[in-house]
Amino acid sequence: MTINEELYRLGNSARRLNDGSDQLNRSIAAIDSLLGRLMIGLDYVHPRPLSEHTTYDASGKRVIEISYLAYLKLKGGYRLALKTVKVLESRSAAAGQIPGDLITLLEAPRRLRYRAIEQLPELVMGLAEQVEDMLGAMERRVGIANSLVAHLEQIAGPTDMNETHRAAESATSHRRQTLPAL
Repeated sequence: MTINEELYRLGNSARRLNDGSDQLNRSIAAIDSLLGRLMIGLDYVHPRPLSEHTTYDASGKRVIEISYLAYLKLKGGYRLALKTVKVLESRSAAAGQIPGDLITLLEAPRRLRYRAIEQLPELVMGLAEQVEDMLGAMERRVGIANSLVAHLEQIAGPTDMNETHRAAESATSHRRQTLPAL
């Protein structure tokens, strides 16, 4: 093949790659938006790394950079994200490191966005399990609280329902993000 034919082939392939990338970006944005509309408000980091990269610092110590697909609070809301942590061989260097860098998945390098697509179903399943666990704990706690209210009302008399509703409305969790139960 001549150089012109190779350039034509490269241009055609690059165009197809960019079109596919745009399509994946639209899908990621839609998934991110739909998860946000569910108002889950829980952090989740997929346990299997998306990528692992090892380099060496100036003193010859290993620096391992590990990236994870996550659903975390970022830029004012919960978003699909990439969490990158550095594991440093040197303990003194590790003491000054930030626990992890966060960027939205759409801002991540193309190769990591591509890998993330394959983990997205597992991330959604992990989030669903976490929500179910929290739901079970919440239902148990509602039972405890209702029992306590009933016992206290026997002692102190009925509650003022208007005051109770106002107080409860000001604490409505669907307006705030929720932290995972411990």
